[in-house]
Amino acid sequence: MKLTNSRRAGAPASLTALIALIALVLPGLAAAETPGANPGGQVTTLEIKMEGKKMGFFGPKTVHEGEELRIVNATMPSMVGPHTFSLVTKGSLPKTGKQRKECFTPGKICMGIAKWYGLKGEELPKEPLVEAGTEGWDTMGTVTKKGDSFFFSKKGQSIEQVVSAKAGTTLYFMCAVHAFMQGSIKVLPPMTE
Repeated sequence: MKLTNSRRAGAPASLTALIALIALVLPGLAAAETPGANPGGQVTTLEIKMEGKKMGFFGPKTVHEGEELRIVNATMPSMVGPHTFSLVTKGSLPKTGKQRKECFTPGKICMGIAKWYGLKGEELPKEPLVEAGTEGWDTMGTVTKKGDSFFFSKKGQSIEQVVSAKAGTTLYFMCAVHAFMQGSIKVLPPMTE
């Protein structure tokens, strides 16, 4: 069945004028600066990858408030398992081998992160993103308080969100599946054009 638009040929003059007005106004609206906008479109990227025999988060140690932070999974989940990028408080990070080994037990941060997703067993999350606090990367969680988190189940999967944490904040993060994968990134003042 072939569909055609029979209105186009006989469009009223008012419709044509409206289209012309929209064409003039939209570019200006698109260029207008909005709160939380990312001046210059800067993106900082952290990669989840293997370097030699070491698997972890690799990338810069700083990001600007209001800048986009992209996390990319470069590993093969069928070989190493899935990952999370979960913002947690510094005190929640498991520091010793014993703490990392016991991370997925009740009262520990890895189990807490699973609860942020509403998980009770070994099922996969229905939604990969847990958003706590304001939109973007800003909220570090604990065993009992949700933080921002993303679940990676495929190679090449990525998430990009604005850093809404205030300048001066250090964001601590970890993978709930591999508790030894940990890192931090310092939030610098917003970039100006």
